[in-house]
Amino acid sequence: MSVVKTGPVRLSGYAIKLRKVVNASVSTALKNRPEVSKKDVQKKVNEVLTNLNRVIYQVLVEKYMAPKDAIVNIELEYELVDTEFKIKNLKVDLYELNTSISEEATAELKKILEIGA
Repeated sequence: MSVVKTGPVRLSGYAIKLRKVVNASVSTALKNRPEVSKKDVQKKVNEVLTNLNRVIYQVLVEKYMAPKDAIVNIELEYELVDTEFKIKNLKVDLYELNTSISEEATAELKKILEIGA
């Protein structure tokens, strides 16, 4: 299992940062697996990330009305099984808002994405 973190980034730019750190991590993991088509895996990864970013936006901006200039840090734990990219855990920290919103948003995202316990 691998863990990636966006580090503190504005809410308006989390999607780009998350995509970059996940793709870099997956690319590194695939270097030791020449039998796997890098293009196919990257396509599947980006499909999962597109859905994940949409759900994160819906929860943080639309539901909790977090301002787009708020600072967010996203930590994602994932697993590559054959050519499948699976999210195993997720943590979202929102700064400039209280921690209860961060915890509620994280719990709701996990529920929607059916990950973690």
